[in-house]
Parts: sequence; C-alpha cells; structure tokens
Amino acid sequence: MNRLILTMAVLFAALTMQAQNEALDKVLQKYSENGDINTTVVSKRMLENLPLDQFNVPFLSDIIDRIENMKVLISRGEKAGKALGTKLPGQLSGKGFKTLLSTEKDGSDITVMQSKEDPSSVVILLYKKPQAIAAVLKGEFSDIEDWDLKGME
Repeated sequence: MNRLILTMAVLFAALTMQAQNEALDKVLQKYSENGDINTTVVSKRMLENLPLDQFNVPFLSDIIDRIENMKVLISRGEKAGKALGTKLPGQLSGKGFKTLLSTEKDGSDITVMQSKEDPSSVVILLYKKPQAIAAVLKGEFSDIEDWDLKGME
C-alpha cells in the first residue's frame, strides 16, 4: 500500500512539472513567434564552446556548470523589448514562478525567477531599454535560494 501511495505521489509530481513546463513553453512560444525576437536554444555541449559574454546575461558564468540546456530570447525592436522586459515577469508569476532577485544595475533591470513546482527551471531577465534578453535555464538549481545573487552581479 505504501508503495502505491509513493508511486502515485511521484506520478502526480511529474505531471505537475510537465504541465508547468508546457505553460512556460506556451508563454515563450508567443514571444518566439514575434518577428522582433531572436530565439536560440543552447545545449550543454554547445555551452562549453561558446563565449558566454556574447549573451550578456548576468550570473551565467557563475552557474554554467549547473546548466543542462538554455533557451535565449533576444529582442530586436523597441516594442518587443518592452513586452519581453515588462510583461514576461508577470506572466511567469502567473505560471508559478517566484522572483528571487529584482534589481537594477547600470541602467538594466535584472530579474531572476524560479519555478515553484520545478526548481530546475530558472529564468534570468535583463531589460535595458529598448532591448530585453530572457535566458530560460534548465539544470540543477534546487539550492539557488541559498546563493548570493546580489554578490554575483
């Protein structure tokens, strides 16, 4: 009986994470379909060979060894940048993400969010008018709340 309960709990947790990942993908797809947003998907193997500074994403070099894959959305137009930079955090909050850091540095708004249901999902958003960059990370981030994110800036 205990095994059945444990199996059901694991199945429920897996289904919840899958549903949340699908909700995140749906939100991001809307931005990816916008003609003024470039989307790049980067695997762990590709990350090893890329110069990280080309993405201009805060904290990336500090957590590179924890990332399994990454999707980067980069706005090209002012309208797309504003939408990505100002609307995405609210949409992610509505999909079960919590804000771990919201700060301003050198004229850029930096937001780090993590899924409440799936701690392996983290989004780093950098918004400096008129451009926005959203890095959607999958990896080992279960202890991210213990990190000194402000110290990594």
